[in-house]
Amino acid sequence: MLRIIQNELRKTLFKILTPPLSCTQVFDRKSSLILVLLCLPLLFFPKINLIKLSQGETAGLRIDDLILFFFSIVLLWAHFSMRNFFFKIELWVFALVCFSFFSYFSNKILVLIEVLPVNSKIFYCVRIFEYFLFFYVGAMASQFFRENRIIKAFFIWNLSLMLLQKAGVIGEFNSMSGYNAEGAYRVSGIASFPSEMGALLNLMFCYFLFEPPQNAKSSSLLPSLLKRIIQRTYIYWLFFLFAVLVILTGSRIALVALILPFFVKLKEEFRSRNIESVFAAMFFLLFATAILFFFIANTESIATRSQGLLSWRNLDLVKNVWQVQDITLGSDDVNEISYEGYDLSWWIRIHKWCYALKMYVSHPENYLQGIGPGFAWLALDGGLLRILVEYGLLGCVIFWRLFRSISQQNVQLKWMVVALVINMIFFDSYLAYKPMSLLFFVAGYAHSQGAQTRDNCKSLMQR
Repeated sequence: MLRIIQNELRKTLFKILTPPLSCTQVFDRKSSLILVLLCLPLLFFPKINLIKLSQGETAGLRIDDLILFFFSIVLLWAHFSMRNFFFKIELWVFALVCFSFFSYFSNKILVLIEVLPVNSKIFYCVRIFEYFLFFYVGAMASQFFRENRIIKAFFIWNLSLMLLQKAGVIGEFNSMSGYNAEGAYRVSGIASFPSEMGALLNLMFCYFLFEPPQNAKSSSLLPSLLKRIIQRTYIYWLFFLFAVLVILTGSRIALVALILPFFVKLKEEFRSRNIESVFAAMFFLLFATAILFFFIANTESIATRSQGLLSWRNLDLVKNVWQVQDITLGSDDVNEISYEGYDLSWWIRIHKWCYALKMYVSHPENYLQGIGPGFAWLALDGGLLRILVEYGLLGCVIFWRLFRSISQQNVQLKWMVVALVINMIFFDSYLAYKPMSLLFFVAGYAHSQGAQTRDNCKSLMQR
């Protein structure tokens, strides 16, 4: 009787520990390698449209779309032919896509009966799914490549592009006009615009900052004293390097998203009560921080743009813009107040935010499903607000559960999600191709590694 109970408990434990088949198990090793070599380079390519689909939108047909569309067809065929279950992350992504279409068609009905004056856009319904395909690329790449080497190569590639852009050797890439040889005073690296590059740097910084110690060891060829110095000062030089690069992008919110995880890591260093760590921290805070402030004050991309940022007039602007906005007009006919005396970035955002929020608040029938994806222009410059007004309260829950399922995999992804959400305060980072692709790539790699660990545990239990 006792043995029967033990067998039943073991079977139950196997069911808990045994996940559905992952994409690394669906394809053989050769097929997986071909798909990885086909899709992984897309992470390193700039986003340039081959065919522009609509005026004033970044959405367009790219070479990425063609390759990822083929990749998605292969994955869907494999899933349904093998009758696999879906993972938690997959379920939330598919729930978000389905809800996006529901919100889209709800918007079309309300526009048809003249309840809403603005139209949603269908391309925004599938954007997140396209980015999510890199989850499978990461899962498959775990069979052949070390993740930290891929991320390091990706960082060095972007670092090179940013330095060349700053030196004026090359121009910038963007999805609207392709390649601009003249460049701009805010560098954007491989991204389509500087704020996207700032968010991308935040994600890479969190990945390196919270990298497990066994993956961040210095070369054994170095003298022991030098290795110890590198280990004690690694996070400070890492922060200094990424801070300089973020300053070059001119993204102020990305600078905030860089500081928060750094101070969390710094707290861990002080907690160790190691004399060398405390000395290194004090040295950095006294000297390196002063250098960064000097660099910020003398960098046009941040100093010039921030002259009116903390003015009390910006608060009065919110009330005035809210009063003059006429939501019976379309989004192309927003009423504007003169921008003289205001921080231009703040002025632009307040006009967009007041219009979008007033539109949402004035239509209670849209509180649950939102006004509709994509109605708030090419960029609302506020991802958190955009999710609320476009997807409603239900959409906010789905997004929260998706990001939560990603962040629960490891500490690196937890802080990558935190950095992304901070950027979403002033930037629609969840719609940004490169940051979301990198986030899903790392999530897929971590999920595959976790599945392998569970398989090993299952083998040990069976023995």
